[in-house]
Amino acid sequence: MQGKGLLTGMWVTLKEFFRKKVTEEYPDVMPDLGDRFRGGTLKLKPSKCISCGICMNACPNGSIKLTSVKDENNKRKLTTYVHDAGLCLFCNLCIDACPVKCIEWTGEFAFSGYTREDLIFDCIDLARKRGYDPVEVKEPPADGEKG
Repeated sequence: MQGKGLLTGMWVTLKEFFRKKVTEEYPDVMPDLGDRFRGGTLKLKPSKCISCGICMNACPNGSIKLTSVKDENNKRKLTTYVHDAGLCLFCNLCIDACPVKCIEWTGEFAFSGYTREDLIFDCIDLARKRGYDPVEVKEPPADGEKG
């Protein structure tokens, strides 16, 4: 019989037309993400950070850069903590390596930028703005001063 394949295809299409939709229209319906979703930016708690640099060394792509100064008690104080999400693999090695557990993922799903610089985040500034851990962080010493 001529056109049997066409009729079979139309029958499949007609059946699917009346079934429940399985796709989600993304901007209208946000996806249901699991508890173990890794994404967004790093949520840093500067008051807990001991500036050891283990997270920076654990990162395979070098997407974390931090600097610190020594205070009068010879303890390191965090001055900058920058996360480049454009380089990040979201592998979780930095979070697993942190001995004081002061970093975690924000879990943001939709996060993007128009340029590469839009994906570089100052985590201390984000912590202040978002209220994760409001703390005063020491500024690095000016040139010529001991730090």
